[in-house]
Amino acid sequence: MLYIWFLYLYIVSVFGQTDFNHEVFLDSKENLQLLWRIEEDTIVFEVRANTTGYVGIGFSSNGGMKGADIMIGWVNNGTPYISDRHGIGNVEPEIDNQGDYELLYGNETNGLTIIGYQRKLLTCDKDDYDITSDTVRVIWSYHPEDPEDMKATYHGPQQRGVRSIIFLDIRPSNLKSLPEDVKAFDILNNNTLVPSDRATTYWCTHIELPALLTPHHIIRIEPIIQPGNEGVVHHLVLRLCYGLQNIIGSNSLNCEINLMYQFRFCSKTMYAWAAGGGALDFPEHVGFRIGVDDVRYLQLTVHYDNLQLIKGIHDSSGVRIYYTPELRKYDSSILTIGIPSFRLYVIPPKENAFKVYGSCDKQCSNKILTEGDMKVFSVLLHAHLAGTSMRLTHFRNGEYIGEIARDRAYDFNLQEERKLKNQWIVKPGDDLFLECTYNTMDRETVTYGGPATTDEMCLAFLSYYPKANAGICYNTPNPINLENLLNLGDIKNNTLRQAIDGMEWTDERKDAVRQWYKTSRLGKCTNHSVHSVFPEYTLLPGYSEYVETESLEYLINLQSQIVEHDKCSAAVNLKAALLSAVTCVIAVTLFSI
Repeated sequence: MLYIWFLYLYIVSVFGQTDFNHEVFLDSKENLQLLWRIEEDTIVFEVRANTTGYVGIGFSSNGGMKGADIMIGWVNNGTPYISDRHGIGNVEPEIDNQGDYELLYGNETNGLTIIGYQRKLLTCDKDDYDITSDTVRVIWSYHPEDPEDMKATYHGPQQRGVRSIIFLDIRPSNLKSLPEDVKAFDILNNNTLVPSDRATTYWCTHIELPALLTPHHIIRIEPIIQPGNEGVVHHLVLRLCYGLQNIIGSNSLNCEINLMYQFRFCSKTMYAWAAGGGALDFPEHVGFRIGVDDVRYLQLTVHYDNLQLIKGIHDSSGVRIYYTPELRKYDSSILTIGIPSFRLYVIPPKENAFKVYGSCDKQCSNKILTEGDMKVFSVLLHAHLAGTSMRLTHFRNGEYIGEIARDRAYDFNLQEERKLKNQWIVKPGDDLFLECTYNTMDRETVTYGGPATTDEMCLAFLSYYPKANAGICYNTPNPINLENLLNLGDIKNNTLRQAIDGMEWTDERKDAVRQWYKTSRLGKCTNHSVHSVFPEYTLLPGYSEYVETESLEYLINLQSQIVEHDKCSAAVNLKAALLSAVTCVIAVTLFSI
């Protein structure tokens, strides 16, 4: 028994551990790999680097060195070392006063350095980065030499980088056993040549669903990443193509060309994966029904991140979909909420944190939740390049219920579904409130809502069961009132958008747009066939399927009153209380003596 234990320790020290359920290559050349798992309030890491020198892994809110929480690790003469540090700028990071990283093991063999270490998710150290469900910019570096006297030599411009990762609330990649009657089909890119003249490419492939005579349930969707391409396949998204009956021309093409117009029906996200994520396993009593007429095609979007402009990369990555004829108890579906991007909504330029608001209000939820309570098990938050923060909250009868999903450091280049720890119950008549924050400091002109990455969106996709007769639940500011709020005067023959393009963005006009998002609202609420659930006579002329709704100001005010408790302060107070109690016990004991 003792021999087996020493053998295990030897294997771990030489080859690293194998029980990690998340892993990602941080660079496109696959010289640096990060693995992790969560153990209650602790996160355990293993880094594998093609170097015999040091490796650095840091956590940053913006991808920069300043303020980053950094671990530097190396192996010298068979002994592993780590150093807990923090960035103060583009210079060597300083050693923390409080060491919160714990070395577990390390080894250097055949040019590969392996370091295992762990830390608390929340360390309550001002020099550390709290690991939550927010997106983290992971900065990385490596060098062929070890530090001397704890001083690390500059790694150089080619041996460093940054990659966004979500460490919490994403699905593990392990495959659980499946019933024997389960079948599978793949949606893959067909040996796609990854462009080398630009860093970012979005490639769309469209596949027809299998012809089925009876309804089936999809029970699992998993990523298939071509071996060797883990460093360039950044994320992928699978969408449903409602209304698409046939394809003219190629079914696989660049997502950003004009020929994509015929695929405009592919708008409802079904699954999203990003580096480090895993498969979507539906709850054991839930499946997504196929073999019905409303969805014939699926769209796969793959984001390639070829930062080093490597030539000659061909890729056939995609997804594998598992389905069964044994129908489960409940059908699942997806509810889209937020602001419709095809209606006029504007974000002023030169704004550091401009907030817009969308919702699924009680009037709509009361109509579309036809099966009673909606049980949400997964959420995807979606904005574009200017998005920096997103928050989805829940209200009932004017009272705050809780926060369903949040990302304080949103990154458009990382699309990943958030698996909820517990199913979230939404009742008919509840309000769902979506807040999106944007940074347009680098923009000289207004940003509009729209499909392009330089346009913006503010959407949340909720995977839920049981399937209701629900399609979308949008809430948008009323364009009719914007002209007066901006004090544009007589715009003559110009459209409102042309007038906005030509106007000066004063502080007063920016404040007017802020107020516009709060008070002047229209709602669009549809069933599964995308028809309005409200009587035709209530719809606004010229705004197909929209009705006037209540101001969002009361929800905004309610949310602003929510006090977010500082867990570190609570921990310090508890520690102080315990210390005080112990002191009192000692004093009483001494007095009794």
